[in-house]
Amino acid sequence: MKAGDACYNAGMAAHFSTRLPWPSPPNALSSERARLLSEGRALLNLVEANPSRVGLSPFVPGFLPHEVAAASGLAALATASILRYEPDPRGLLPAREALTAFLGLRFPGHDPAPDRIFLAASTSEAYSWLFKLLAEPGDAILVPKPGYPLFDYLAGLEALEPRRYGLAYAHPHGWRIDLDSLAAGLEGGRARAIVLINPNNPTGSFIAAEERRAILELAGRHGAALIVDEVFFGFPLESRERSTFLGEEGVLTFVLDGLSKLLCLPQMKLGWIAISGPRAEVEEATGRLEIVADTYLSAGTPVMRALPAWLGAVPALQTRVGERLAANLSSLRSILEGPTSPHRVLRCEGGWTALVEAPRVASEDELALGLMHDEGLIVHPGYYFDMEREAFFALSLILEPAAFTHAARRYAAWFERILSLS
Repeated sequence: MKAGDACYNAGMAAHFSTRLPWPSPPNALSSERARLLSEGRALLNLVEANPSRVGLSPFVPGFLPHEVAAASGLAALATASILRYEPDPRGLLPAREALTAFLGLRFPGHDPAPDRIFLAASTSEAYSWLFKLLAEPGDAILVPKPGYPLFDYLAGLEALEPRRYGLAYAHPHGWRIDLDSLAAGLEGGRARAIVLINPNNPTGSFIAAEERRAILELAGRHGAALIVDEVFFGFPLESRERSTFLGEEGVLTFVLDGLSKLLCLPQMKLGWIAISGPRAEVEEATGRLEIVADTYLSAGTPVMRALPAWLGAVPALQTRVGERLAANLSSLRSILEGPTSPHRVLRCEGGWTALVEAPRVASEDELALGLMHDEGLIVHPGYYFDMEREAFFALSLILEPAAFTHAARRYAAWFERILSLS
């Protein structure tokens, strides 16, 4: 030991932020999963959300028509232009112009101008920028329940409160926003934005027209902006109605999307924000957001250069993905539903996830552990998403159909055995 080491080591320990909870031990399901994998067990991930692991990509040979694949393939990355660094806080103008043209074709009359679009590395980063833009530490962001647990971390990292508003389910009609819950969240004070997922993950519910009108009225009354995540918008399933929030002029609105779902390319790291609303608020928001974006400049040049070519593959890719989603949902219903079935597949208007209600013969954790240990099936329990009662499980609809059907049959057979013993 060197002289002075004892004195140095006796000093105060480093301080860590309390923005996120610590320690963060693994839960029982992740621990069991790690144990089984270490023993060489083959597990089927029935909650796989990574499209690159299930053969969904515009670059997979044969997945898209040849002419589409040829026009929008990896060759778009092999150009000298990707070697030029021309930083723009909003993202490269040709990429934003191509995105405007694409949105104009997809949503006639709703497309934003290029100067109202900001490119980011992901929708998660877009959320962090908007939370910085709209809220002070200690303020609240309203988020849906059930909903995706990512918001706890995104809000926590900005020292914000993720305040829940509820969604209620009525079978077979589906999910609707509890507007009284939303109003109460706004009346709780310091609520700066309402996060809407259109369609929601994991409930798969689009925002209905009457809900939209009520939300706009509440947001305007309380001075809350709207942050609308539409990454699953292009994947409708059992939807009665759906409409984008792009171009919404009633209140300050930020619509999020990105390549992760739009083109099944999460590894390419590109998302965007489209801004609309009252002119004065939009002008101030874009000016302020430009400072935030300029601080990070995180969107990569290669993917921005490739975006104009890749956007041409969206219609064909979403058709192919939509066919897989519909086939898997139909298969799930045929296996789990029936006059005497103890299971119920909840209405799924869109997105990549199906929620299944299972007989509660044990806790969700115990059921999920049993499925993993006995059948090698990985499922996510409903409490992961703040479902208010048990037992529910979230299943991914993007799996290859043969594997999905096989897993669904094993899921049903396991419950049949368990119920026969009870």
